[in-house]
Amino acid sequence: MRSRLQDIPAFQVSLAVVEAEHYNRVRLALSRLQSPLRLCLPSLRGLDILLDDEAWVCVDRTPEDLPVVAWTAFANTTRAGLHQPVRCQQRFFHAHAGMILNTVFADVEAILTERLAEQDHHGPGDVSDIRNRADKS
Repeated sequence: MRSRLQDIPAFQVSLAVVEAEHYNRVRLALSRLQSPLRLCLPSLRGLDILLDDEAWVCVDRTPEDLPVVAWTAFANTTRAGLHQPVRCQQRFFHAHAGMILNTVFADVEAILTERLAEQDHHGPGDVSDIRNRADKS
C-alpha cells in the first residue's frame, strides 16, 4: 500500500502526531483481527480506510481507491511508553482533507472498539479465572 502512495503526488506533506489511544487501538486490531484491514467509514460516504503496519490510508472508493489522506512513517520506536503519542508523516491528497480528520479517527475508533469486543466475546480465550479454580479445590 505504501509503495502506491509514493506514485501519487501529495497536496501537502507534514509531520503529525497520532494520539496513543488511536495508535494502540489500530495496532491491537491489526494483531488480533486481521492485517491489513479495510473499514468503511459510515460518517463519510464513499470513504474507506486501509490499515496496515506501515500506513493508514483513507481512500475514496468510488474513483478506484484514490487516497484522500494518509499517515505513514510511524516513529513508534522512539516513544518510551504506550501512553505517549506517535509521530508520523501525514500526507494530504485533497485540499480539504484536513476537514475530515476528526471524523476519520472517530469512525475508526468506534468500529475497532466494536469488532475487538465481538472478538473477545466469541474468541476461545487463553486466560482462565484463577479464582474459579481455587473455589473448586
